[in-house]
Amino acid sequence: MLELRKYINIADDIFVIRNLIGALLQGIGVAYLIPVLITWIYTEEMQYVYYFVIPGLACILFGAWLARHSEHIEDVNLRQAMISAAFVWLFASFVSVVPFMRIAGMSFVDSYFESMSAWTGTGLTMMRNLESYPHIILFWRAWMQWLGGIGIVLVALTILIRPGVAAARLYRAEARSERILPNLANTSKIIFQIYAVLTVVGVYLYYINGMGLFDAVIHSMTGLGTGGMSSHDLSIGFFNSLSIEAVTIFLMIMGATNFTVHYKMFKEKSLVPFFRDIQVKYMFFFLTPVIALIGYGLMVYDGLTIGESFREAVFHAVSAVTCTGFSISDLSQYPELAKLLIGFLMVVGGGAGSTAGGIKLIRVTLTFQTLKWTIQQAILPKGAVIKRKIGDYTFTEEDLQEVLGFTMTYIALLLIGTVWIMFRLGTGLADAFFEVSSAQGNVGLSVGITSPGLPLDVKILLILHMWIGRLEIFSTLVFIFGVLLMVPRIVERE
Repeated sequence: MLELRKYINIADDIFVIRNLIGALLQGIGVAYLIPVLITWIYTEEMQYVYYFVIPGLACILFGAWLARHSEHIEDVNLRQAMISAAFVWLFASFVSVVPFMRIAGMSFVDSYFESMSAWTGTGLTMMRNLESYPHIILFWRAWMQWLGGIGIVLVALTILIRPGVAAARLYRAEARSERILPNLANTSKIIFQIYAVLTVVGVYLYYINGMGLFDAVIHSMTGLGTGGMSSHDLSIGFFNSLSIEAVTIFLMIMGATNFTVHYKMFKEKSLVPFFRDIQVKYMFFFLTPVIALIGYGLMVYDGLTIGESFREAVFHAVSAVTCTGFSISDLSQYPELAKLLIGFLMVVGGGAGSTAGGIKLIRVTLTFQTLKWTIQQAILPKGAVIKRKIGDYTFTEEDLQEVLGFTMTYIALLLIGTVWIMFRLGTGLADAFFEVSSAQGNVGLSVGITSPGLPLDVKILLILHMWIGRLEIFSTLVFIFGVLLMVPRIVERE
């Protein structure tokens, strides 16, 4: 660490990071003001406007002050972008607690948990009796998940930050790499437009299938954003409707599909790019056996009919692999094997370049393919060249090392959290693994562990897993080590 510290110019780092954070905070401030608009419909909730306007304006003003010299930023290195992105997720959750504390009457820690769960698109919640809360706070949770799904950084790139090196670094730091168009600003706008159009389509489909307009907006935003926060305690199960479940499955799969695929479908006006995509193929490859096993288990152990068992199996398997977190029944009553299988899907996650969490389908596929290529390398004659290609993607040795490093780190953190909860709460392996997989994969499905009665250390543990999972580990590690390197330099300067 002492060796690394000499490469850090503390003044430059603080200057760049402060201005980047300032620009992003302005975006969060604007987001804070949007829920106020629904008081035009629900006029009796005007009394809550202050809890959004005041924090929103404070974020905008504070962000503008921090970013007042942003035009002087000439370059941004990846470390600075990663530190900024990681800090913004922490700070966005911090400044978003006001409505939960003042309107819902929740403690600071529970409010912070709720905010982090919303911004990261996780969906685990400390709130109960959701139907009793004002519409404005339910919309606030869904709105945060919608923005969190597309990414705070991506929203800021679309609206606030000028194109260039700073934008590109932040885009990559927020665990995104897909480029629809060569220009990053245009890429961001295209993604935002596709996201908005699909959200409107979701609202329409829900509405014509019998869902009220407010619920339709909430569930379309959190379904496409693969966040899963609902306006009802029973989630999608509240509606008990096959058509609504079908719409939800459609939105969840769309949210977990790479935005490049969406762009190709819109451009070609065809579904062919969807079924041709390698990550979509592997999504169904993982889903098929898991659905069969869960469906069979529910028939044998829970005594459900074939229709009921496979209805639940399909919905919850899709909810898990897309990292959405909607449910239609009580998962705590599921057999242990079903919980482990759903946990496996939550670890796998959706497609890279989508709103989903988890390790991501392409990384899991690459991990297995790397083993295959290693065996081939040992069998084939010396000097034989193996083409490391999956679908339309070709990978270098560096890519494979990064994927393996990420996957092993992800699993290690998952195991640490699982063991912690097992010993701290005395729960079984399946339940502990399920809950930690849900938090780190930014899913939101729960077997009942997450509740306001959790010990403080377990709440903090789950918050950290949500944060780490949303930024795909490396940005959070760079943030932690970057701060550890910076602080001694600041002290030395003093």
